[in-house]
Amino acid sequence: MGLRHLTLTIAFVAAAALALPASAVIKVYDATPPHGTPGDELAYAVTLCPTIRVNPGQQQGSFTLNDNGGGTVTIADWNQQRVVLTNISTAQLTPVFGPGSFVFVDSKNTLKTTLGQTASGSTAAGGSVDWGVLGGWTSTGLAFCIASPQTICTSGAQIPHGQTVPVPPINSPTYDLGTWTFDSNGNFQAASAYIWGTFNGGVSNTQSLLRGSFVGGGVPAIPLFGVGALAVGLAVTGARSALRRK
Repeated sequence: MGLRHLTLTIAFVAAAALALPASAVIKVYDATPPHGTPGDELAYAVTLCPTIRVNPGQQQGSFTLNDNGGGTVTIADWNQQRVVLTNISTAQLTPVFGPGSFVFVDSKNTLKTTLGQTASGSTAAGGSVDWGVLGGWTSTGLAFCIASPQTICTSGAQIPHGQTVPVPPINSPTYDLGTWTFDSNGNFQAASAYIWGTFNGGVSNTQSLLRGSFVGGGVPAIPLFGVGALAVGLAVTGARSALRRK
């Protein structure tokens, strides 16, 4: 192979290597004030009979996604924080527990899922990502419950009355996060399917209305193969120029 042919071949390989992954981009989304707008949730405490709708909590935290620019999005980091101040009205509880009944639950827990999971779609403006069912969920945090009668805490929410305790583990290894849609500013929102879970201990059927404000992102560094090929190409080109000068 001639020096000119080798130079052109390596230059072509380098250009191709640089072009393939360069469109990948890491994007960070915030759902915690003041940088982002929290999401909401609709929750029904089915442990109580009849079923009672609790005051909605907020979905805060941050999400980091890796969009390869070719139709695949990967979870790089995930910190979904569920902040709940539940104060079920007396009107809802009186028919079940009698006059004077009440319940107050205060909890904050962080939900995480297995990193590296992928979905089809795009995070570009006007794009969408169909997450569907994700696995590997864990939950950590603290919860407090006080109620009258106390069995609303101990049996309904499955949290000791008047104590601050670790949030009970979630009872499902998989959750359907639905489809995320991205607006013209790159922010996302989504409504998950209704999810059966324990969250605060009691069995509930909850829909998460997630939001995330785009707060930054950047193109990952050029892959080593691309850098190496480019370096070799430049070296050969330099050698060819040196030979011409001799």
